[in-house]
Order: sequence, then structure tokens, then C-alpha cells
Amino acid sequence: MKHLAFIFLMVIGLQVQGQEQEGTGIIKANPFGWFAGQYQFGYEHFLSEKLSVQLVPGVIFSKVTLSDSTDFTFESVQATRFGTIVIPEVRYYLGDVAPDGLYIAPFGRFRSVTTTVDNDSDVTRKRQSIGGGFVLGYQYQLANGLTGELFLGPQFKSSTTSYTGNFERFTDLSADDDDGTGIRFGATIGIGW
Repeated sequence: MKHLAFIFLMVIGLQVQGQEQEGTGIIKANPFGWFAGQYQFGYEHFLSEKLSVQLVPGVIFSKVTLSDSTDFTFESVQATRFGTIVIPEVRYYLGDVAPDGLYIAPFGRFRSVTTTVDNDSDVTRKRQSIGGGFVLGYQYQLANGLTGELFLGPQFKSSTTSYTGNFERFTDLSADDDDGTGIRFGATIGIGW
């Protein structure tokens, strides 16, 4: 009888061990954001087999074209956009063991970007946004600790804008961080240990 109990405990131990999460964290990047001038790198830390926290800080840097429509003439002006973004997130893995499988993640979001006209550094717009939302995502492990993931979900944000100089005369046609709702989506690649 003692041998059966020992074998039973061994089988249960092997099944639990097979489901344990691998490693304690993942460093990751969103390479698709680089095309939009958002250079984000994050770290996901596992708290348990189903729960993790993630912090994604980033730098925003891009060149944009503004149009100046004063006096019924239309001119294009170059400007530089520079700022920061921080996204804290809590993840709950629905079926599998972290970092594999389907998850839901509420997140917060803070973004601050200053756009400066290149030929007049006194003409700027500073836009700060705060908000949050949640995403549904799927993360999977590849070979040698590599991971990949896709995520999508709604986000809500509120923005404040301040100007210096006469920036208000310019029209910025690029997508920027305005009030309201939007969609957060992306893909990341990472390496875990």
C-alpha cells in the first residue's frame, strides 16, 4: 500500500512539474512600432503560473510634416516629434501556464510627446495622454526561450495639449493621441529565462 501511495504521489508530481511555468521573466520588443517611430521594450515578470505583470516603457521619435495654411497659401513645414510612453499591465493566462497561451490583460497608459517645428524651436505643441483599457492576446514559446505574441483590445484616453509660439496655425495630418477611444494592437518578440 505504501508503494502505491508513493507511485501515486510521483505521478501527480510529474504532472504538476510538467505544467510549471518556465523561467521568471521575458524581455520583449514591439518591432512593428519602430515603423511608427515608437521604440518600446518591455519586461514581463511571472508572479504565478497564471498571473504576470508587465512594464513597457518606450521612446517616441519621428519626423512629421505640418501644413501651414495662413494667408490662403499652403506650405509644408518639417517638425520633430519626441516623447515617452509607459504602459503597465497585469496579465491573467486563461488556459495554459504562463508564458504560453491565451491571456487577458488590463493596462494603464501614459504618453507625453512634444512636436517642435524644425526651423523655429520656439514653436511647439506638447500633448499628454493618460488612459487604459484591456487586451486579449496570445503568447507562445518558440525554441531556445524565444517568444512571440499578438494582442488586440480597446483603449480609452484623455489628452491635454499646450502650445508655445504660434503652433496652432499648423495642421498636423499624422495620427496623434487625441481624446476618446481607440484600438491597441501589436505583436512582440522576446526572450525568456
